[in-house]
Amino acid sequence: MFKLLSVFNEIDLIREQVHKLDEYDPLTSIIKERFKMEVARHLTSLTQSDEEGIVRPSETISSGEKEYYQEVGLEHAITQLFFDLTNEKLDGIHVVLLYEMLFHSYEENSETKNHSIRVIDELLQWFRERQGTQQEHPLELAAIFHHKFSVANLFEDGNGRVGRLLLNAILLRHDYLPVLVLPDERTLYYETLQFADQGNIKPLVRFIANKELQTLQDFVNSPEYLSVLGKYELEMQLKQLNGSEKCIVLTEDSDTSGLLAFVLEASGFKMSETNIISYEGCSKLSSANLFSIFVKEKMPHVKIVVHRDRDYLTPDEIDDIANQFRRIDVHFFVTKGTDIESHFLNAEHVQACHPVLLTGEAVKLVKQCLYDTREKSIEMLRKKEFGGSNNAKHTHLNGAIKQLVDQNLFRFTHGKTALRTLQRLINQNIQQNAGIERYTVHLSDPHLTAIAKKIWRKP
Repeated sequence: MFKLLSVFNEIDLIREQVHKLDEYDPLTSIIKERFKMEVARHLTSLTQSDEEGIVRPSETISSGEKEYYQEVGLEHAITQLFFDLTNEKLDGIHVVLLYEMLFHSYEENSETKNHSIRVIDELLQWFRERQGTQQEHPLELAAIFHHKFSVANLFEDGNGRVGRLLLNAILLRHDYLPVLVLPDERTLYYETLQFADQGNIKPLVRFIANKELQTLQDFVNSPEYLSVLGKYELEMQLKQLNGSEKCIVLTEDSDTSGLLAFVLEASGFKMSETNIISYEGCSKLSSANLFSIFVKEKMPHVKIVVHRDRDYLTPDEIDDIANQFRRIDVHFFVTKGTDIESHFLNAEHVQACHPVLLTGEAVKLVKQCLYDTREKSIEMLRKKEFGGSNNAKHTHLNGAIKQLVDQNLFRFTHGKTALRTLQRLINQNIQQNAGIERYTVHLSDPHLTAIAKKIWRKP
C-alpha cells in the first residue's frame, strides 16, 4: 500500500483540520451531522417500502428501543439507526435490524437471522482486533472489512446497500466522513470488488480512499464550513496582536508580507508599531472587513490598512472595494501593478541596490524585463478573461488583449514573473548576486505615505 501513503496522509491532514475546528465551534458538529444525514437519506432512499411509516423492530432488541423506532417512522428510524451504528450500537443485532427496516424482511429469532448476527459480530470483532495491531491504515482496514462483508452474502437482497451503510458507520466512528458511490461510479466500484474477490484488495482500498479524499475536500470547501473557518482564523489572528500596535496591515498573501514590509517602511510606516497579518486563509476581502470590525471594537485606537493586489481589477471594481472599507474607516491600498512585486520593477530602486549600474542601464534592464515577460502577461490576462481552460481559444478579442497589454505594459505585467526576470538580467549584467528584494527609499508609494502621515501625525 506504499503508493497510497500520500493519499492517506493527505486525508488525515484534512481530517485533523476538521477535527480541530470541530473542537473550536459546535457549529461544525451541526454541519457534519447535516452532512451525515444527507448521506444516510440518500442511501436509504431506495427502500422497497409499501408500508410507509410502519416499523416492526426485531424481537432481539430491547423494548425501549422497539418503542422508539416504532414511533419515529420509517425514514427517520433508518436515519437514526444509522447514527446509532456510528456510536455505541455497532453490532450484529443492530445491523440486521437495519436490513429488516430497509427491506421489510422481519424474521423472529430464525436460524438464518441468528447466523447473520453471529457472522457480523465475528467480522466486527476481527476488525477491532486487527485495528489494535495498527498494521493497516484505518481506511485500508475498512476496505478489507467491506469486502469481507460482501463475500459473506448474509441477506437475500441488499447486501451491497447494507454493506455501504456499514462501511460509512465504521468511517464515522473513526472521525472520517461517509462516502457515496455515485451512479456513474458503480461500474468501477463493482470492478474493485471483483479484483478483491480474486485476491487483489488494492483497487478497492484506492477507490474508498479517493472517495474519502474527495468527500473531505468537498466538505472543507462548503460555504458553511468556510464560514466557521473564517471565524476561527479571525480569532487566531486577533491573538497575534500585542497591544502596542498603532497600525495593522491586512494582506491577502502571506508569501509576500516581507516585500510589503519594505514598501510600507519606505512609505513612512513605523514598523515597530505596525503588525502585518495575512487574511489569505480567510479567502475573501469580506473576511478582512469582518476582521477590521472586530479589531476596531476591541482596539479603537488602532488604524487598519487593507492591502489588495490590483491583479486585473477594473478601476470601478477598485473604487467599489475602497468605498466598502472607507465606510468603516479603514484605509485601502492597492498595488501599482498586478501585485506587490511590481513595486520592485523600479529603476531607481535597482540602482540603489546595485550602485555599479548606471541610471541608463537600470532603466534599460527594467524595460527589458517588462518586454521579456510580455507573453506571460498576455497569457495571464487571457486566462482572466476566458478562464483557465479556455485561455488559448481563438477570438476576435485576441488582438485587443495584446493591444491593451502593449499600451499599459507596466499595469498588466505579471509582477512575480517580471521580478524573477529582472533579477536574472541584473545578474547577467553585473555578474554578482542580483538581490533587489530589500528596502530602499525608492519603494515609497504616495498613497501609503499619505496614510502613514495620518497615522503618525505629529501633535
